[in-house]
Amino acid sequence: MENTAAVKRWGAAAGLAWLSSLAFSLDVLDPVARAKEQTVEGVALTVLLAVFYHWAMEKTPADSRQQRRMLPLAALLGLFTLTGLSMEASDSLAFLYSGLVCLAKAAAVWAGYAVLIYFCLRAVFYGLDRLAASPGRSRKGPGWLKTASPKTVLCSMGVILLCWLPYYICLFPGASNSDTWWQLEQVTGAQPLNAGHPLLHTFLQSGLILAGKTLLGSWNAGVFLAVLVQSLSMAAVLAYSVHFLVRLNVRPVLLGLLLALYGLVPTFPRSATILMKDTPYSFSVLLFTVLVLEAVLLPQQFAAKRYKKPLAALAAFLVCTMRYNGPVLLIGVLLFSGPALWKTAKSSRARAALAAWLVLPLVLGYGISAGLKALPGVEQANPNETLSVPLQQTGRFVRDFGDEVTDEEREVIDRVVQYDQLAEVYTPWLADPIKSYINREDATDADRAAYRQVWMAQTLRHPVNALEAFVNLNYGWVYPGVTNPCWSYSPVADNDYVTRPALLDRLEALLDKADFAFLLPVTSWFENLGLAAWGLLALGAWLSVRRVKGLGGALSMQYLTLLMCLFGPVFFGHGRYGWPLLFCWPVLLAAAIFAARRNGGRA
Repeated sequence: MENTAAVKRWGAAAGLAWLSSLAFSLDVLDPVARAKEQTVEGVALTVLLAVFYHWAMEKTPADSRQQRRMLPLAALLGLFTLTGLSMEASDSLAFLYSGLVCLAKAAAVWAGYAVLIYFCLRAVFYGLDRLAASPGRSRKGPGWLKTASPKTVLCSMGVILLCWLPYYICLFPGASNSDTWWQLEQVTGAQPLNAGHPLLHTFLQSGLILAGKTLLGSWNAGVFLAVLVQSLSMAAVLAYSVHFLVRLNVRPVLLGLLLALYGLVPTFPRSATILMKDTPYSFSVLLFTVLVLEAVLLPQQFAAKRYKKPLAALAAFLVCTMRYNGPVLLIGVLLFSGPALWKTAKSSRARAALAAWLVLPLVLGYGISAGLKALPGVEQANPNETLSVPLQQTGRFVRDFGDEVTDEEREVIDRVVQYDQLAEVYTPWLADPIKSYINREDATDADRAAYRQVWMAQTLRHPVNALEAFVNLNYGWVYPGVTNPCWSYSPVADNDYVTRPALLDRLEALLDKADFAFLLPVTSWFENLGLAAWGLLALGAWLSVRRVKGLGGALSMQYLTLLMCLFGPVFFGHGRYGWPLLFCWPVLLAAAIFAARRNGGRA
């Protein structure tokens, strides 16, 4: 019987491995349903997959509950992969609808990748189960990584800052983009105040630059002061997350790897040394995530230290005010962690404290942002920012079906954006050319309301075309097959404010080449936002299988971030929108394993 079962497993593994390898070899653009010429590498890959699938079947049994979580997720991630392949090949979903041959190939590709992802999920769940079942962490390692203390934070900061030193030097006085100087000129009066960026961030960042300029006499000094304050704050938050993981009994060797991640993966030093709102927003999300997890998993420790609640309130306030979508994340925490925290707060004093650090920052942050935008003389942000996806869909519709646009529809669209330029400026991967470069500044709310009706009617006439416009814009957030550096800004030349010697430009070029190593296979995983999104979805599914509760608030911030990225204006070249995903996944992973280990997977 055992031999018969083994033969069946090997047969199933071989068949599924062939299906997966077929998915890799099918040519998306080939109009004939044939695979590319089989190579030695292809045969070797099929054999390796067969061995992997056989191992997974034998060593990672999955019960019905696990199957109900893994199979739909594998199918969904397979669909993301299929969509990404089609978009990379043709900027369209033609692979899915260009005839029966393409449809058959699409089905084979979907099935092949879904099988691979399913068995990878089995392996991931098995690994997480093993980690959750382990008795605890090894005691080997430096003392400051074995016992949580102030020294843990200080030493962790020292390691991180030492690794970041080349970036301080090569990017001196600090990295920037056009928004940095636009915000500065708003504060100096050269430009009117504009609510395109959160005004509190505009005042904080530009105030630091001006303080350094006033005290030290140069713009270089002012920019470096702002970079120093920002990067020290970020390093402190990262170090505090290490302190938190020490208390979750994470092994010192893994904490050492986490410090290497923080210090060497370019996302972290690059984000620390660039002046833009995404950096303080992202490390504030991380700090608030850590403190919410602490309140849930280590409530006694959280309550014992008086500074914890004010620190959580400050983190929540910054999340609300550093980006306009920040309040949405706090609402997610309120919905998914608020009730549990309320139940654990037994006294009226404890519940008042909970409201003070969880609810009050949301009210104050939203109120202050709204109040600053309502100040006299403040120009409002481009209303088309909220219409990125609809305007992209309209641009593609006009490009592909311009002869179907009625005179009435053309007139309505032209009141919001310049119709005659729509087809020409439409850029599949970027919404800015339409929503910002050809927008009508005198458009009213009534004009935009009328436009939305036209957009909806056109979407219903050609829904596939609308879907292609949406997917083109943001498929990289859920497709790991594309390379998108999470850092893309640097002081590439002198400007009216910053001056840099030629030597620093040469050093910066060398640093860029060193960072390129993190865009190569394997090392690029740490910079891959699509892979980070997959990991978060898999982690949520595993927690559901293990019936672990309490982490919903922290996870909801990540899922809401991903959702907002999907409906945002761009993916390529703007990985900064996804920095909260990369900042928080190590902490969420450790917290999930700790929670599962503590309660044995029981709710």
